[in-house]
Amino acid sequence: MSNFFQKPENALKRCEELIHVGQKDAALVVLDNVIKSKRHRQWTPILEDIIKKLLSLCTESRQPRRAKDGLIHYRGIASANPAGPESILKVVTSFLSDGEKAVLEAESKAGLGAEAVANLADLEAEQTPETMMLSVLSNDLSDTGRADRDNYVQWLRFLWESYRACLEVLKNNSKLEDLYADTAKKTFDFCVRYKRKTEFRRLKDLLKTHLQNAPHAHLAATAGSDASLRLKVDVRVEQLNAATQLDLWQLAFESAEELHSIISHPANRKAFKSKVMMTYYDKISQVFWVSENYLFHACAMQKIYNITEKQRAREVAKGESTRDKANQSLQVLASQLVLGALAVPHHAHRAGYEFETSDPEKDKHQRMSALVGHNHHIPHRKNVISDVVQRNVLSLVFPELAGLYTLLEGEFDPLSLGDKFKAMLQFIEGHSDLAKYAAPLKKTVLLKLVQQLGCVYQTLQIADFAKLAGFMSLHDSEKLIVEFVARGQVSVRLDHKNGTLNYGDHAFEGDRMRSQLTNFGKGLQGVLSLVQTDLKIEARRQKAEAFKQLSESLDDERKMMIRRRQQIEERKEEVEREMALKLIEDDKRKKEEEEVRRLTEEQRKEDEQRRREADKKQKDKEEKELAEKKRLKEQLDALKVQDKKNKAAGLPAELKVGEEDDEEELKKIDKTALMQAKKEQEEKLKREAEERVALSVQKLDHLERARRESERDLLQQLFVTQKEEDKIRWERESKQFMENHKKKFEEDKKKKGSLVRMSSDRTAYESLLMKRREEDFERAKVQYREQVRKEKAKAKKEREDKERREREEAERKQAEEEEKRRIFEEERRKREEQRAALDAATEKQRAREAEIEAKQA
Repeated sequence: MSNFFQKPENALKRCEELIHVGQKDAALVVLDNVIKSKRHRQWTPILEDIIKKLLSLCTESRQPRRAKDGLIHYRGIASANPAGPESILKVVTSFLSDGEKAVLEAESKAGLGAEAVANLADLEAEQTPETMMLSVLSNDLSDTGRADRDNYVQWLRFLWESYRACLEVLKNNSKLEDLYADTAKKTFDFCVRYKRKTEFRRLKDLLKTHLQNAPHAHLAATAGSDASLRLKVDVRVEQLNAATQLDLWQLAFESAEELHSIISHPANRKAFKSKVMMTYYDKISQVFWVSENYLFHACAMQKIYNITEKQRAREVAKGESTRDKANQSLQVLASQLVLGALAVPHHAHRAGYEFETSDPEKDKHQRMSALVGHNHHIPHRKNVISDVVQRNVLSLVFPELAGLYTLLEGEFDPLSLGDKFKAMLQFIEGHSDLAKYAAPLKKTVLLKLVQQLGCVYQTLQIADFAKLAGFMSLHDSEKLIVEFVARGQVSVRLDHKNGTLNYGDHAFEGDRMRSQLTNFGKGLQGVLSLVQTDLKIEARRQKAEAFKQLSESLDDERKMMIRRRQQIEERKEEVEREMALKLIEDDKRKKEEEEVRRLTEEQRKEDEQRRREADKKQKDKEEKELAEKKRLKEQLDALKVQDKKNKAAGLPAELKVGEEDDEEELKKIDKTALMQAKKEQEEKLKREAEERVALSVQKLDHLERARRESERDLLQQLFVTQKEEDKIRWERESKQFMENHKKKFEEDKKKKGSLVRMSSDRTAYESLLMKRREEDFERAKVQYREQVRKEKAKAKKEREDKERREREEAERKQAEEEEKRRIFEEERRKREEQRAALDAATEKQRAREAEIEAKQA
């Protein structure tokens, strides 16, 4: 049966009829054929009704792939019509709304919340035999509850596939950008509500691919594209919010980089509002805080404070607020900024330590610096703190924290530092917005305390130090001191044998010992400058004369170099111009020849293809006609044989064909006559068969009636006899059952009496067995922990070896590249010297020729 309909209205009516009789799959095929048909490529309102019905059936049968194909074809149809985007908006909104309603209904029916599927690994993964066995063997849910939960998961999977399909359909279309952004936001809400981390990763990669494949994705916003840019920014902001809510901090950092790449272009600086930047800096500050990058967290908080301060200043200027209210609203934010800046750890400043040009750590810091607005330099702790002081942020913090900056950056009072900080620490820990800064501030204050004590004491009792550092436990203090020493921030040793802290580096490897010769040389240079004043005056005079000579010859040297450079450039341009013209002519000639050959070959292939297709069609037509005649002939022969068996009769003389007929004779037979004869023969055989069946039925009916009349009396006698035998057997079996039951009861009573005496022995044996098993379990647990420790140590050693090999390989490659660069520079210098010598000789030759010509004249 063909599913083609000339009019879409007829297809829609046919679909309703099939749905009414319960054939939804057939109705889905009908609508699918209409949408995909090339005859219906012009948009009409009826096509909107058809695609809505198609998507509704796909939702009921949970077929997201067929729905995606339908949406793609409908987008191609509706895009050329002015009313098409509005229709696509209605269709996609209705489709997603139906899927969301189905998920909510399945969720309420299963009686489960969104948290019930949070531990589901992947919605796209097919069900494995292991999960099927676990679902059957688990006793958490009844059969009905398990079926409802599986149905709930299937609907969630369908909704996720629907979101992805809609995003694929709506991507990179300027007329559908609003709908694309709304769909992306709904998908983010879906991932956040149901805790779908795996799906969020795929969604993030999908949106990134769409952005990279978009036309002019690398260009800035142009005239009329502000709305498009805002939508892209809104989508990335929602992505960043969702990543932070799901605690996917690596993806949050990548989302922040994508958002920054959009808004960082100079032409796009005014295409977004401060609200977007507030959200961006707020989320990136959370990312840096979780990754313990306190420096960049402070920079992000600095940006947030600047934006908020500007907003409050505008409100005060407009008269919407007063200065006191504005300062009060900035109090919490200012306190967070000051605490974040002071919580940035101090780093060791070792002699000769600088970032290399290819240092990956420097590249990482530059990337993070760009995210917080520092595009040209990497910020430092002192820069952040100095900016806080210059902007008078310290005057806006809570009164309890007013002296914290002076305590850590200005005062030198190690004996009272801990007590003063302890009171502030209690306030910080008691405030919900500031409590997270307590831990890093403890580290900073402890480092400050240890450094100040090192300036006063050479040896200090650990007990006295514990009293001075009373804001944290001694155990934590010792761990942090070891960490400070490892970083080179302090030089101190913990002597637990004597209970002291010993300052100073006795291994002669500290910064102070390494710089002694340098300091000694600087001191001698200073003494010489004071003693030998004549040498200093002579050096200044020689230096002044050298600068004077250099300034006199500088113009000539510069002109000569410019002239030489121009000559070289002109020669290079001439050679490159000639080579380019030659290449263009060769390419043009080759393309023309190739085009002529291609056109000739294509024409020949087309002629040959048309000829072969015509011959093939004619041959197929003749073969089909001959096969049809053979089939009719064989059917007539079979009917002839059957008719002879039933009743002697033959075919008409003009239609008789035999086995000896060849194909040439068969071609001369009329096909219509064969079909008519076959039809008449079949009708004749059918009438005769119906007559024979009627006679057989009548005969069988008479025989059956006679048999039943003869066996009626015998069946009555058999029933009475069987009833009496059943009664006797039942009485005998009931009596035997009661006797066996009483006997079994007496035996069970005797057995129970003998077993009761063994209960104490059984209890003792059970306790002994359980004790033994517990010992075995503890021993196995200790062995397992030891094995895990060894494996971790082995893995750590392998990782360190791998890093060392990679580092050595990188150093080797860098050395090879530097050697190649040096050789190249040496060769280039030699070529330039040769060219300079040749030019000088040429110039001398020209001067000599000019002099000769002048003399001759």
